[in-house]
Amino acid sequence: MKGLPTRCIDPVMKCCQDCAWGYRKYGDDVECSADLAGCCFESGCTLGFDKGRPEDEPTEKELKEFEKWCERTR
Repeated sequence: MKGLPTRCIDPVMKCCQDCAWGYRKYGDDVECSADLAGCCFESGCTLGFDKGRPEDEPTEKELKEFEKWCERTR
């Protein structure tokens, strides 16, 4: 497929549930939005970038950029 990323687009945070390629899987006890308060969920990547591949780990440059961002937001 064209246009798909070749590695995780957020290798530092890996917040799959908020990514366009991520998913959330709720437990059987969740039937409607009212059930979401305080519930836990499983999340992952539909493209498999959350499986621990070395190329999906953050580079030193990405880690330094993230550290700088953290310092600016404090």
